[in-house]
Amino acid sequence: MTLTIEVLFPEIANLHGDLANIDYLAQCRPDARIVRTGLTDTPAFVAGKVDLVYLGAMTEQGQLKAVRRLLPHRERIEELIGAGTSFLFTHNALEVLGTRISNKDMDYDEAGVGIFDLESTVRMFGRYNGKVLGGVPEAGAHPVLGYKSQFSMVSGGVNLPGFLVAERGIGRNTSTAVEGVRVNNFIGTSLIGPLLVVNPHLTRGLLARLDPDTEPVLAHEDLAIAAYDARLADFRDGRRWHPFERVQ
Repeated sequence: MTLTIEVLFPEIANLHGDLANIDYLAQCRPDARIVRTGLTDTPAFVAGKVDLVYLGAMTEQGQLKAVRRLLPHRERIEELIGAGTSFLFTHNALEVLGTRISNKDMDYDEAGVGIFDLESTVRMFGRYNGKVLGGVPEAGAHPVLGYKSQFSMVSGGVNLPGFLVAERGIGRNTSTAVEGVRVNNFIGTSLIGPLLVVNPHLTRGLLARLDPDTEPVLAHEDLAIAAYDARLADFRDGRRWHPFERVQ
């Protein structure tokens, strides 16, 4: 099976090393077809089969552009999520699919695509930095390790499932351990950077889901696992956690 992975708007959604997620998937599955859809292009998922749709981190203005480009395809996105197509939206890309993005510092309050009951409040002078540790089904006994560095906090409906529930660190905001969004095979998370490189067990689980008939093979597996184990030991050390990195 040839996997088709669509990367949305790479000319603007390319911050913080998030696109390394796609680079790593391409190394794990060199036979995969990577479709890079620009802002002025019609997304491949609109008319064809795509196995994974990816959107990464972008600027605040980039978020608004992404909303405008995806809004005409709202029904198609909902259809694909309902049918079980895999999505991975990282960092502030998740906020694009929410109901509102409010940014008083930049003087706007804009509607999002409206797929999820999720509101984002951006404070340009209130960046939050911290770590997150939490389990996910795809990674089995190996918790996801991640980082947050963001101007925005997200508030979601109580019935909206999270990507994970943080064992340590905060979730969508400082008052909840529920982090991100998980609906069927849609995963959205505020975690930043090369999440799939940092979490090889998650990557293996994602690959297994994308192509159940092919045994997942991780690129640079020995190095990736060794780096994960070292980082996990660091994350398990309570001295590495600041009091602000917990749910208030």
